[in-house]
Amino acid sequence: MSESFELHHSQGNRRKKLLTYLGISGLLSLLIFVIEWIGSEKSGSLALFADAGHIATDVFAHLISFSAIYISAKKPSRKYPFGFHRFEVLAALANGLLLVVISVFILWESYERFTSTHSIHTESMLAYSLVGLLINFISVGLLFRVSKESLNLKSAYLHVLSDLLGTIAVASGALLMQTTGFQEIDSILSVFIALFILKTSSSIVKESIEILIESEPQDFEREHFIEHLQAFPGVSQVSGLTVRKLTSGVFSLEVQIVVKEDADRDELIFQTHTLSKSHFGVPFVSVELISDAALRKLQNIELQEKEHHIGHSHSHGHHHHH
Repeated sequence: MSESFELHHSQGNRRKKLLTYLGISGLLSLLIFVIEWIGSEKSGSLALFADAGHIATDVFAHLISFSAIYISAKKPSRKYPFGFHRFEVLAALANGLLLVVISVFILWESYERFTSTHSIHTESMLAYSLVGLLINFISVGLLFRVSKESLNLKSAYLHVLSDLLGTIAVASGALLMQTTGFQEIDSILSVFIALFILKTSSSIVKESIEILIESEPQDFEREHFIEHLQAFPGVSQVSGLTVRKLTSGVFSLEVQIVVKEDADRDELIFQTHTLSKSHFGVPFVSVELISDAALRKLQNIELQEKEHHIGHSHSHGHHHHH
């Protein structure tokens, strides 16, 4: 009882910390958006306006992430036995897709800037972008500390990082435009930023999809877990192990263990749950203990089922041919 209370308490503290960091970062992004939007009006800079638009989508991304952490904290119920962890993954996927849209938007804006001849007040463009840059640095530093704790936080961090690079490009562009008068510089920088955002966002989209379609997680120590199980007294072999990733760092396990005749089954179930929950931090565990003879019967059933399916599909094909 005390263990489950401690686990719940530590999860509650972690959630509170993540929400605090995310909330502060979101408010900072909103502040940068207001500053850069005013700056674009004052300076006539399309680059600053595009960066403000980029940051506006970032504010929206923070809202998605914030809501997702809040929703995923709800306890499992009969209808939702694994809780709401996947909401966090859906939010990360939405954020990743949003980043893809942003990168395409920046590429389009870069092309537009190449073809336009709009006069820009570079002094005010530089001043506003430097203020935005300073606030952006604070936001990046804030989220970097917690970005490894959650896929959702990682995507929010990458949003803020892409903002920082965008603002650096705008500030650099303003400086170079002041010294050289060559206004196409910030368009060239924008292309590089867009390509960077595209690369990072595709990794988030890929990881989110892998979780949602329940592919084998790469970050669970599968072999190490099986070694522990096989060391328990009464275990003949681990005949099946299905690992599902619910969100970053949260897994569910289904394990089938072939036991010897003299095995203490209750003790084995208890040991497996203790190993999974205390040592590997897996909250959802399902254990099936089976004898060697029963396993062979099951394998026969599976074999017959496979043959039946093959035969069934062949007979369908034969019927169709006639």
